[in-house]
This record gives sequence, structure tokens and C-alpha cells, in this order.
Amino acid sequence: MEGVRAMSVNAMDSDEARQQRYLELCQKAKGSNVNDRTLLATDYLNHINEIVMLVELIPDAPECLDDCKAWQPLGYQAHFENSGIADRDLAIEAYDYAPPEFRQAFDKLVAEMNRLVALAIARMEAALEEGNDDITRMIATRASRNLQDLISQAGAVIHGDAHVVDQEEIDRLMELG
Repeated sequence: MEGVRAMSVNAMDSDEARQQRYLELCQKAKGSNVNDRTLLATDYLNHINEIVMLVELIPDAPECLDDCKAWQPLGYQAHFENSGIADRDLAIEAYDYAPPEFRQAFDKLVAEMNRLVALAIARMEAALEEGNDDITRMIATRASRNLQDLISQAGAVIHGDAHVVDQEEIDRLMELG
């Protein structure tokens, strides 16, 4: 019985310490690139914007497909580890303290963006191999538009709106043609 009591006291201490660190990071985030409520930063979305620009180039510059295939999804913290922004250390640490309602919504959107990128690249590669320029253009256009929509939603989450589209709507975004 004593062991159970000690564990629950330690868990409370841990929750209290976590809440205290969250509040400290919120203060530190004021005036930085990290949102002082969600503890997430829009700078991460630059990583996704890079692939959107590459995808848009494919119909007119098919040789850019290799660049698209070389692009790799990066986790949030890994992105900032490679970043030169002034608030990179804050962004890396704060991510672990982001409130679950924002972090889970954000992580879900990032996973869907990464899935959409992989699907679009595979479909564009197949269309290019078939010599079907119209289908390549349609896939690139739809993928770009859908990714931009997901980027906007991720930006809203970063700024404090935890609403994420439902799975049915995300699945519709994945239908590239």
C-alpha cells in the first residue's frame, strides 16, 4: 500500500513539475517564433512548403521528380535541430510540453501531409513513366492545393485552434485522381 501511495505522490509531483515547466516555457515564448499558448512554431511548416514547391514544378520540369523523391519528412524537433532560427532551442524543448489537444492535432496533420506527399510522388512518377502529362499536372495541382489546405490547418493549430478535419475529409484530400 505504501508503494502505491508513493507512486501516486511521485506522479503528482511529476504533473506539477510538468505544468510548472509549461508555464515557464509559455513565458519564454512571448515575443518569440514559438506560440506562447500551444508551444508550437509555424517555422516547421517551411519544411512542408519546400516539397509543395517541388511538387508544383514537376509538370513543367519532370527532372525535379528526383528532388521530390529525395525529400524526406522530418519530425518537428529534427527540423529545428537543422534550423538556424533564433528560437530553435526553445522550439525543440517546448514541443514536449505542448498541450495534448494541440500537439495531437498537429501531429495528425503532419502525418497526413507526409502521407499525401508520398502518394502524390508515387502517382506522378507513374504518370510520367506513362508519358501522361495531363494526369501529372492534375496530380501536382491537386496535391499542392490539398497540402496547402493541410498547412493552413496546421498553422491554425499552432496558433491555438485545435480543430482538425475529420478522417473522412482527410481521406477525400488523399484522392488525387
